[in-house]
Amino acid sequence: MARGRATDTTALVAAAAEVFRDKGYRNSTIDDIAEAAGISRPTVYKYTKSKQHLLDLMVEVVTSDMSRRMREVFDTADDPPEKLRRAVRTHIESAVTNRTFYAIVLSEQTEVSDASRELFNKWARGVTREFEQLVADCLHTQPNPPVIDTFIAANLVLSMLTSLHRWYDPAGEVSPAQLTEEILALLATLVPGLAEPNAR
Repeated sequence: MARGRATDTTALVAAAAEVFRDKGYRNSTIDDIAEAAGISRPTVYKYTKSKQHLLDLMVEVVTSDMSRRMREVFDTADDPPEKLRRAVRTHIESAVTNRTFYAIVLSEQTEVSDASRELFNKWARGVTREFEQLVADCLHTQPNPPVIDTFIAANLVLSMLTSLHRWYDPAGEVSPAQLTEEILALLATLVPGLAEPNAR
């Protein structure tokens, strides 16, 4: 479980994430985190004020990383179907990159501070609104779009994407690219023409 010696807050958060994943947040101690980070207990407090603060920083990692990635998607001049394809790929890439953080943040919601919980919930609502609008924009590009509730569709898709950490292993038989194609093929049943162009 030991890793390279943590020399900044980012490295300490990564070490704490491994501890929380392996032992659970409540069962983890500052001493456990110090050991995983390869530093002393007093040094831990040089980088953080509490165990909860480390958990809150994980919330910040997940929300800020995804927000940055999605801004890159929405700021392009791509048509709505391509933006939705990119949004799905982006969610998968983020879920793979921040797999441990996602698992902890989503399973330890009751343990984060009130401020971080409010931040996360506000962020999640914003992501849902943007995704719902994107689905609606895609439907408007179709000559005979299916009649679906975009709010329900957006929530179902996002629930699927945010739960990837529970079952998907990027080192397994299915690559992230293959997973993206499968999900887009599934979504294409709701939004015609959404499947990856090279997958047709």
